[in-house]
Amino acid sequence: MKKILISFSIILVALMGYSQEVTKTVKLDSLISVKLPADFHKLDTLGQQTYTANSRYGYIIISRSPNPPTNKPLKKEKDLNNVFKEYIRKVQASLSEGTITDDHDTIINKLEIRQFVLRTDTGSGVQLRKFQIWYTRPVTYTFQYLYDEARQDVASKEMNAFFKSIKSPPELDGTDQYLTFGKWQGLSGATIVLIVAGIIIIVFIILVVRRRRRHQDELDEFTTKASRRKKKA
Repeated sequence: MKKILISFSIILVALMGYSQEVTKTVKLDSLISVKLPADFHKLDTLGQQTYTANSRYGYIIISRSPNPPTNKPLKKEKDLNNVFKEYIRKVQASLSEGTITDDHDTIINKLEIRQFVLRTDTGSGVQLRKFQIWYTRPVTYTFQYLYDEARQDVASKEMNAFFKSIKSPPELDGTDQYLTFGKWQGLSGATIVLIVAGIIIIVFIILVVRRRRRHQDELDEFTTKASRRKKKA
């Protein structure tokens, strides 16, 4: 009996390990890849690819959506933040009873990524859906992991592993997001400090010169008035 139990335990552990390892690296394109359960499904609709898969503790959705060619390139970081805000606004509008939480930016491999959680009460329990938005000029990638709040303890490890499995090449950076990215990159910290210090000194000199001119003008005006008083006297 003891041997049977031991054998059963070994088989059970092996099966659990197998179920955890049945994932494969999926290339969304030549730049982005991610690990998904081996039995994932892919749907291609008018150029937009959607990947879905059941995981052990949640549900995964990935979309790869080409940006409209009519869109103008983003010029600065503020424009990128506006894109993220508009995305979140649409998510909120599509599910008005949902609540957006933990909305913040993060940097992954020199890309600015927006993360947030959509919290909804389905009536049978609270469901959490974590979003990670990767925006590049040609394509927007959306990664989602859905799970029940009641299973948060066991789902969080799997969710973190899923998001950490997203890979991009080093050459993909902020220049693929907005035009002014990296204008200060390539300069050492000391050089940036010297430039800023130089600007401050120039501004200070301008203020001092203006103040002296104003003082001189006031002095000249006072001298002229005093001279006129003497002549009248």
